[in-house]
Amino acid sequence: MPIPGSEGIAGDFEAWLAQNLLPPDANAPPEGIAPFPPADLMHNTTGLTAPRDFASHGVAFMRALNGLSPIALRHFRAVLDFGVGVGRVARLFHGFQGRYVGMDVDDRHIAWVDRNLAHVEAVRTKPRRRLPAPDRSFDAVISISVFSHLSEADHLFYLDELARVAAPGAVLFLSVHGERALHRAREEERIFAMLDIPADALQAAADSVDGGRGYAFIRQNGHLTSAAYDYGITFVSHDYVRTEWGKRFEVAAIGAGALHDFQDVVVLRAR
Repeated sequence: MPIPGSEGIAGDFEAWLAQNLLPPDANAPPEGIAPFPPADLMHNTTGLTAPRDFASHGVAFMRALNGLSPIALRHFRAVLDFGVGVGRVARLFHGFQGRYVGMDVDDRHIAWVDRNLAHVEAVRTKPRRRLPAPDRSFDAVISISVFSHLSEADHLFYLDELARVAAPGAVLFLSVHGERALHRAREEERIFAMLDIPADALQAAADSVDGGRGYAFIRQNGHLTSAAYDYGITFVSHDYVRTEWGKRFEVAAIGAGALHDFQDVVVLRAR
């Protein structure tokens, strides 16, 4: 009899997700489940520190992605996880029968993934540089909480790069702070505090998204901002996605609030 969880994503999808949810008093994964990153790396990439929350977020995101996908996630052949972090989503691809490549700009993230997630090819990228992958390499791209933090110049640069490495017909799942996230940030004090941005900047972003260009970037002087990399909170409208992203991809769907009733997931088809 196989070890519980040994089939991973290649087995029963809902059963696999259920195996990854931890009871309230558990801090270690059960047998057959991928390990958890240390609390500092977990917080650096997700703002979370509890393994149970990290697992729960990953499960919720996988369920949302699978629901938006035209085929079950396990049936893709070559997946790029752009901004893999420390594997909130990637760890749930244990048992994947295809190729899974996780890219990130942070040496610490890539080192942890390389040591702990055997099914992931961990690749370090450099800010604003060509991705280390050949043209038309992937039939699926997943990118969670990356385009929600990029300046417009970086945003467009990486859209172009993803268009280059995606094979014709590939499906892309890219999360953004869209109109639902903007609404909640304006209406809910807890969400506004989580974003850690000035009130006047949020109002300016709302003006830009609602009645302006449809794009707003609020730079943060946080742990990921450096001389080489701008990091902040980005909001984009659905019209912006359809117009600007539509120049590069077919916009197949926009899952408004698909991630925790907050971030949208934009589903694209590569041309």
